[in-house]
Amino acid sequence: MRLFDSYPFLRQVIVNTKTGRAFRGLLWRRKREYLVLRQAVMLVGNEARMVDGEALVPAGNVDFVQVLR
Repeated sequence: MRLFDSYPFLRQVIVNTKTGRAFRGLLWRRKREYLVLRQAVMLVGNEARMVDGEALVPAGNVDFVQVLR
């Protein structure tokens, strides 16, 4: 099984990165070495900042993914 075969595509998630950033959004797909989030929000401290367009998160920088209900 490849690493990305088990990602919860088309689900609302929070992607936590190794660099300490977090993004909430719809995990749309993997494009090359990036995870693509739609309707993304960057979580900074207690604030949520909207991201214009799609957010591309380098897959090598992903620490863990939380699936939201």
